[in-house]
Amino acid sequence: MHCDPKKEAAKGALELIKEFISNYEIIGLGTGSTTQAFIMESKELLKNKKLISSSNSTSLFLSSLGLETKEFPLLNSNYIYIDGADEVTKQGYMIKGRGGALLGEKILAYSSSLNIFVVSEEKLVNKLGEKRPVPIEVIPKAYPYLLNIFKRNNLRSELRQCNAKDGPIISDWGGYIIDVYTGPMDDPRYYDNMLRSFPGVVETGIFMGLSDYIVIGKESCGYDVIRIKR
Repeated sequence: MHCDPKKEAAKGALELIKEFISNYEIIGLGTGSTTQAFIMESKELLKNKKLISSSNSTSLFLSSLGLETKEFPLLNSNYIYIDGADEVTKQGYMIKGRGGALLGEKILAYSSSLNIFVVSEEKLVNKLGEKRPVPIEVIPKAYPYLLNIFKRNNLRSELRQCNAKDGPIISDWGGYIIDVYTGPMDDPRYYDNMLRSFPGVVETGIFMGLSDYIVIGKESCGYDVIRIKR
């Protein structure tokens, strides 16, 4: 029997969140297909909560289901945040940003009380960078200089282009997205610090120390839950 691992992960996240939901009035939601699977699985629960979104894409998806979102919480950090990931290790390190929303996602994950990340099993890797590049958000006028800097540091990088129109993808925050191909990273913190050290880089898609739970959906049906101690 084969199952959709995204749906299995979404079911697992819903069961997990039921353990904590009575303590929270606000739920933060990330961006991407696995997050959307969770939203579909949890519609009835979400109707009774205040929702905050990491991106315009997620806000529009919620709106299509009759669910409204609030502005980012500036002072209240007492909320649960649920999101997906492009790659994740058993230590809770992640690459995120394939959907171009890494800045909003990192702000919400950094500020929340409890983070649950929901992935299908093919996203689990031994080392970050095995399958995916690291997305970084940059100031638009800085991108030519940054591409040159990365080349000088022996890192292949590409300005991400939009499929639906000519030109680069522009994030909700007005930045460009550059994908940096690091290869498997022995020390993700080194790469995160290095990439953020270059003027013009706003944020990276390397997420560390932000996971409380990782729910992994399986194609063979069911899910596993990894508890991470931050």
